[in-house]
Amino acid sequence: MINWEQVENEAVEILSRYIQIDTTNPPGNEIKGALFLKERLEREGFECVVLESEKGRGNIVARYKGDGTLSPLLLLHHIDVVPAEADKWLHPPFSGKVLDGEIWGRGAFDCKSLGVMELMVLLLLKRYGFKSRRDIIFFATSDEEAGGKYGVEWMVENHFDLVKTEFVINEGGLAGFSVNDKSLYLCQTAEKGVCWVRLTFKGTPGHASMPNGKNCISDMATAIERISKYQSRLQQSPITVRLIEGLAKEQSFMEEEEFMGLLDNASSSRVIDRISDKGLKTILNTMLRNTFVPTVVQGGKKTNVIPSACYCEIDCRMLPGENPESIIGELKAALGDITNFDLEILGSSTPTESKIPTELYSTIEKCTKRHDPEARLIPFISSGATDSRFFREKGITAYGFAPLKIGESLSSHLEKMHGHNERISVESLRYGTKVLYDIVFDFCR
Repeated sequence: MINWEQVENEAVEILSRYIQIDTTNPPGNEIKGALFLKERLEREGFECVVLESEKGRGNIVARYKGDGTLSPLLLLHHIDVVPAEADKWLHPPFSGKVLDGEIWGRGAFDCKSLGVMELMVLLLLKRYGFKSRRDIIFFATSDEEAGGKYGVEWMVENHFDLVKTEFVINEGGLAGFSVNDKSLYLCQTAEKGVCWVRLTFKGTPGHASMPNGKNCISDMATAIERISKYQSRLQQSPITVRLIEGLAKEQSFMEEEEFMGLLDNASSSRVIDRISDKGLKTILNTMLRNTFVPTVVQGGKKTNVIPSACYCEIDCRMLPGENPESIIGELKAALGDITNFDLEILGSSTPTESKIPTELYSTIEKCTKRHDPEARLIPFISSGATDSRFFREKGITAYGFAPLKIGESLSSHLEKMHGHNERISVESLRYGTKVLYDIVFDFCR
């Protein structure tokens, strides 16, 4: 019988120490986190492979051997974290401080807590002599926060034999949040693709005291205004329909029939405006449409000089079924008669999707309800990219699911993920470990 109180204490201690390892990307230094995980795994008899794509960019793989009658399951998380502005935190972002039932620090949610849950599952299975029908692969990787070039992408290209699998559990799902006393868990079954675009505008340089009517800054400003006001057409995917149907039955913002108006192009924006939870409103809007957001502007160098050129960069996020060519076509349509620019694609990734239902999805749903009988598991499309896309591109089923209970509004939860004062409750860490343990146990027995 597992002593979950002891598991909780161990998980808290490991997560606190893991957070204290500064793996801010850039530069990453994920090798420090990989070696920390290696020591924990080897202490209990696991063989580990640690590989550096470049100096300091560490990735680690460990394997719990099954009898091979079923295909492998891979548990994935990333070691790197986004930068933190320490002066804006109540407690230092790499302190791993445990206070009032919460573990503080950068990575507490995104996503070192998931890594610790996956680690604890592996350790518990070994300690209790679990007879698995699948190999269970533990994979902690670098560089996710900067696109995965030195992490999963590099591993898949150079060491795919170590991580070859049929199913992946990764980050990307949203923790259980309460709606009318019922917990909704969002399982990421698809994600948008990225298309980063630079628009360069050219004009006639000159002294700013003598306006010449050919100021590229003005042209760029007009383009930015149009892009900012543009709303892409509504798109209905099966995943989006399932999400909205599931939410419609549980929400209390309006009548169920009115809520379903989200799927109608004529009423969708009006329905979203009536949803008071800003986090939910944001998620729904990004699942229904491609988005175009200006993020970078570079203009002149001196106040009294009209520049000869300037540029802005646009973060375009595209739904499954789209590609860079179609998204550029839509961007140009949004700009209308503005055509005096050069366009460069700075980078892109393909939207990816995993089919549902599968045996793994059904197992996640069953085990979630076992621990939270009133829970609903709903698939969704994330607006942000994750490492799951590298596996989906190879035809591998990947789901984003972190079985946490957030105990706050969805908008407050989303603000913490890359914001100030990121933290996770001890209770949520314990709960997540128990649910994930059951998912892996049931799926692999």
